[in-house]
Amino acid sequence: MSSVERQIDVDLDADGNAARAVVEERRELEIAELFNDNGELRLWQDGAGWNGYVREVVDGETRYYAVNTRFDEDEWISKIRCGERAVHDAIRKHIKDRHAGGVGNFVKRCSPP
Repeated sequence: MSSVERQIDVDLDADGNAARAVVEERRELEIAELFNDNGELRLWQDGAGWNGYVREVVDGETRYYAVNTRFDEDEWISKIRCGERAVHDAIRKHIKDRHAGGVGNFVKRCSPP
């Protein structure tokens, strides 16, 4: 789900036969089901593999890992434990990237419009 708020201010120069408009937009996105059933949040994926985050619950504690993998490998290329803040920042960066989340290229059902 998303919503857009728009504010438009117009300055008219009647003598100069011109106008100037400033348009400000605020978008709100709701992203559901970030992590799949395997606990994976795939931010980037191609034919060779993917990278993103994995969420695991160990002894009641939720742990997050930044991961990179190839489909033809049995192990992670990298798996680095990180905090929830790292996941938050990665999602934010992904949404802001006009070539990624900003144009709807999330891998897992969380594409902004």
